[in-house]
Amino acid sequence: MKIKRFFASDVRQAMRMVKDELGEDAVILSNRRVNGGVEIVSAIDYDESMLAESETVSSNVASGVASVKGQQSNHKEPTTLQDNHQQNRPQVVWSQEPALVEMRSELQNMRGLLESQLASLAHKERQSDHPYHYELQRRLVRLGLGTTLVARLLKELPNDGHVEESWRRLLGKVAVNIPVTDDDILTQGGIVALVGATGVGKTTTVAKLAARYSMRHGSRSVALISTDNFRIGAHEQLKAYSRILDVPIRFADSAESLQAALDCFCDKRLVLIDTAGMSQRDLRLSKQFAVLKGERERVKPYLVVSATSRLSGLEEVVRGFSDIKPHGCIITKMDESVSLGHVLNMVIQHKLPVSYVSDGQRVPEDLQPARAHTLVSRSVALMQENTELLDEELPGVWLGEVGV
Repeated sequence: MKIKRFFASDVRQAMRMVKDELGEDAVILSNRRVNGGVEIVSAIDYDESMLAESETVSSNVASGVASVKGQQSNHKEPTTLQDNHQQNRPQVVWSQEPALVEMRSELQNMRGLLESQLASLAHKERQSDHPYHYELQRRLVRLGLGTTLVARLLKELPNDGHVEESWRRLLGKVAVNIPVTDDDILTQGGIVALVGATGVGKTTTVAKLAARYSMRHGSRSVALISTDNFRIGAHEQLKAYSRILDVPIRFADSAESLQAALDCFCDKRLVLIDTAGMSQRDLRLSKQFAVLKGERERVKPYLVVSATSRLSGLEEVVRGFSDIKPHGCIITKMDESVSLGHVLNMVIQHKLPVSYVSDGQRVPEDLQPARAHTLVSRSVALMQENTELLDEELPGVWLGEVGV
């Protein structure tokens, strides 16, 4: 093994000297700043056993090589001047010399810019080659639907056709795939528990359902139960609704107390249970599940979801509350959302029936039974109203000629 020191005014010049004298097989052992420039220690015919016997290399060089060997298995970039194809050569971490670090960062930025430009050019080329499918895909993604559902819908279309006619057919397919329950809570009554994440409007929805049912069947037919013992002021809010609607209310914090409350209200046609709003990651959620599971035969849980949530958030909520097997869902905050596609995608993918939609805070006016075609029409209207905002978030994804 031949080891040699090189002195130069800067790193680039020193590296050039190494390459000219030792060739591309050279290994950089160390580098450091010295008076007047930098010092690089390089070797040819590298052999670790000979390095330990060499007295010409400083202890810093030896320790540097040893530390590099420990990182060798995880590091992806070779540090030899030899071509990357020679696997038997040792791999050494590049120096943290500021000039080299800056050079590497600039190369990475240039690579990212080049990849972005190439992707943009490819996207435009595909757009011109497949204008029919591209336009339909663009509309569906702008509507807020996920790529999996978009691919499925496009796969059912012919390879060519009239865009507007095909667009209407696609919207019809979306509507057909949205499951609804047809005003089941207010028609059938029973024991209904509203569950969901924090801040989606469960308590207000409970009040709206109770008010609607009272208007149809009288206040003596309705009762309220709250299992929310975590949120400050939760009891007071539901108590206020109870006084306004003139319906009885009880509070439960365990499976036993819930059973007692349900037994007390056994003569009521509709019992609404307001549960605590918790994140699907909250460990206390299991306690809420335990309370409801104790009355699984009698209680029908409904998942309350916000129309303002992103698709990934909705998917996580559905998975988090899947243990209680919801009978359906209620969509809230329709008036605050700029797109309904995310929530429509969720109910279609998980086959979760929609019971009601809420589009305001007024009790009981802002609550309507879910209608599939109405949801699709409103989703299209929101898309048209917020075209510029949605286009900023429109991903440049091309699913192929037939959506695959």
